[in-house]
Amino acid sequence: MKKGYVPKTKVPAGRVIQPKKEIAPEKPVVLTSGSKKGDRYFVLFFFLFAFILYGNTILNKFAVDDNFVTNNQLVQRGFKALPEIFSTHYVNQQGNLGSTASDYRPVVKATFALEYQFWGNKPGRSHAVNILLYWAMSVLLFFILKRLLKNFNILFPFMITLLFMAHPVHTEVVASLKNRDEILTFLCGLGSMWFILNYAETNKLRYLFVAAPIFLTGYLCKTAIFPFLVLYPLVLYFFTKVPVKKIVVVVGAILGVMLLAHFIPHLFLPPIQHTNYYIENPLYFEKNFWIRLGTGLVSLLFYLRILVYPYPLVYYYGFDMIPITNLANLWAILSLLIHAGLLLYAISKLREKHILSFAILWYLIAVAMYSNTLVPVVGIVGERFIFNASLGFCTVIVWFIFRIFKTDPKSLTIEMDSRIKILAVLILLLIPYTVMSVSRNRDWRNLFDLYRTDVKSLRNSAKANIDYGGFLMNTVYQDENFLRTGAVNQFKYQTIISHLRRGLALYPNNYQTANDLGTVYLFMGKNYDSATYFLNKAIAIDSTMQPAWVNLGMAYRDQKMYPRAIECYEHILKVNPRQIKAVFALADVYNDMGDFDRAVKMNEDMMKKYPTLEMPYINIGNYYMLKSDTFAAVKYWEKAAEINPSYELCLQLNALYIKRGNREKADFYYKLGEQAAKQNQ
Repeated sequence: MKKGYVPKTKVPAGRVIQPKKEIAPEKPVVLTSGSKKGDRYFVLFFFLFAFILYGNTILNKFAVDDNFVTNNQLVQRGFKALPEIFSTHYVNQQGNLGSTASDYRPVVKATFALEYQFWGNKPGRSHAVNILLYWAMSVLLFFILKRLLKNFNILFPFMITLLFMAHPVHTEVVASLKNRDEILTFLCGLGSMWFILNYAETNKLRYLFVAAPIFLTGYLCKTAIFPFLVLYPLVLYFFTKVPVKKIVVVVGAILGVMLLAHFIPHLFLPPIQHTNYYIENPLYFEKNFWIRLGTGLVSLLFYLRILVYPYPLVYYYGFDMIPITNLANLWAILSLLIHAGLLLYAISKLREKHILSFAILWYLIAVAMYSNTLVPVVGIVGERFIFNASLGFCTVIVWFIFRIFKTDPKSLTIEMDSRIKILAVLILLLIPYTVMSVSRNRDWRNLFDLYRTDVKSLRNSAKANIDYGGFLMNTVYQDENFLRTGAVNQFKYQTIISHLRRGLALYPNNYQTANDLGTVYLFMGKNYDSATYFLNKAIAIDSTMQPAWVNLGMAYRDQKMYPRAIECYEHILKVNPRQIKAVFALADVYNDMGDFDRAVKMNEDMMKKYPTLEMPYINIGNYYMLKSDTFAAVKYWEKAAEINPSYELCLQLNALYIKRGNREKADFYYKLGEQAAKQNQ
């Protein structure tokens, strides 16, 4: 025992006193992703959060433009449709005003064809697929951010991912089935980035051979993948130490794939048939660069505004929601100052590879193609156009949250007090974002709810007002009660008139709307003065189009103004002698005038020209029926039924034979009508 040591207690022989354990001070919490088990928790959390945000979309039906990808006859052929999907345009529409064949997005359509093959036309399940894709995209985004920000606290990429997932501006992309193309494009862009990073780390070309087809798939979803061509070298510069030569190889490989994907389809696709409309974006017809630049700057300011304050959210903008202006506009000047300031700041921080520089450049690169300056976009602006760019915005917001509490995002340890404050601010953002997203999803339940809700915020959108009025108009025309009695709900009638007139006031040079207004006044309101006014207005806009001439002829016929009706139909036949419907309409006018023989003769001429056409027989049968000659009427109607036994015609014959007491004939036409109805389902 050392001298001077005096034990305070006696130590029993054979025992060793253990030194008293000191209680270490509490250490700051270290947040890391840790093991694969930890990563699984992140994956599960994102899954739950995706369904919290968008689970209620499973109750939704089809909405705007869903007919392009799912609610159409091509997709509903399932597997059999795939060859045609990959050999035709994305948009294929036939209408009274012309045809449209444009774009090439076969992968998106193919996903819906596969879904139809597995479970039929069930929009709820397609919405569930959208949620799963959004979840998969969010998981991949998180792991890429974690990989890029490996020197940052794991809380930083986690918060960015959550904020990105919850931002209400994404509701258009997830809640709309048509906009699945945005999710798939972003997912493929990220997937290709993952393998490009593998190539940067290992220098193994096989990773580029994987990245290229993934990028190709994204391009075949939508050309919105374009910005990634610049974003890839941006990522490599900021987060890797690869030489410029390697970056050039990456860009060259991806650019080569993109060019092939762009030009090869033109070798087998039919010619493009597409018309740009002023009502969608007046800049299609504007050659003045300064006006394009001014309007583009206002568009960019709009995108910043809806990211900061995402309300109201609407399905479409178009003319005249965003002013068409030059640089003299106050908002254009403000936008120029803001975006120039952001760009200069990003450049000033470029050499030190600051995260804010990266986030700002990501945002500017991703949003640039939607600025309208070089290439005008449909609708002028759109919430879906900011989908990719919003990642840069969310990164900036999270960085500022950390800096508010003087916490370095690169710190691997975060004090409990700071951690609570940072998460509290995040939650304060996530709660309203989540509430807004869930609420907005309900607006996408169906086309009617979407139009009715959004039109309140779209008073200055010509197309939105026309869309809503036109949708209600078509529901009336398809209503059995209206077809049977001609009666229409007066509130609906006035709503149709109100929105169509508003749309026409915003854009007076719209043939379709003027014609639609004329038909609404004619068929629903029996207001012949207004009907003829708007139909003549449509003809004044474009006298070469036939629908307004046909409707104007009907308006004059209803008013017994037969000479004017004849002028309308003869004008149509002068332009297009093969317009059979105009011949029949003209024959009806002559019959109304009492010229029975001429009306019959015109239809008999059509029988000779078109022996397999049932309409001349129906018309002559109608003329005899008006003369109360049911025997002759039935003779012609039976001939029509031999050619094309429509349900309505067979039902008419069934009723006539019941009155005659001929049960055998009545049953025959009843069964024939039922067969016709089943074939047309």
